[in-house]
Amino acid sequence: MAISDKPANRRAAAPYNTDIGELFVRRFNVVSIYVVVLLLLAAAIVWSGIKTAEAVQQYHQDYKTLQDMKKQERKLQIEHQRLLIEQQTFSATPQIASRAVAELGMYSPTLKDKLIIQPGVATALAPVVFDDDDELDLDVVGPRASTDISPEEPVAEAGQ
Repeated sequence: MAISDKPANRRAAAPYNTDIGELFVRRFNVVSIYVVVLLLLAAAIVWSGIKTAEAVQQYHQDYKTLQDMKKQERKLQIEHQRLLIEQQTFSATPQIASRAVAELGMYSPTLKDKLIIQPGVATALAPVVFDDDDELDLDVVGPRASTDISPEEPVAEAGQ
């Protein structure tokens, strides 16, 4: 046999640094599997980048909404405190009395305007005003009630 540059066994002649992709291309004449894997990885990287950007954008929008709601809560708390103070102010007795007189025309009754009626007692006191004397005199219709505490007028008994 003559000495030639070609080895007798092809398998033994394959260099050790041969790439699997090259073997597939030589053997099957198809696109390299590495190219397909690299394209899939590139698509995955682009997709994850887009999703990350969308998530960051959503986070910023939610954070802005949260800050706006906190501002609104602070304003509502201030309004609530103001309304509580106003409620306490208007519930004070002098304030109520002055508003009743000023806005509603109410007044405190005098002794002439008062008539005390008790349940269970069949008689009542009726004030009678004489025309010339301008004095208040009471006509007693029946016995005086025990809780009627008019300090100025003495009551005459029914038989007198």
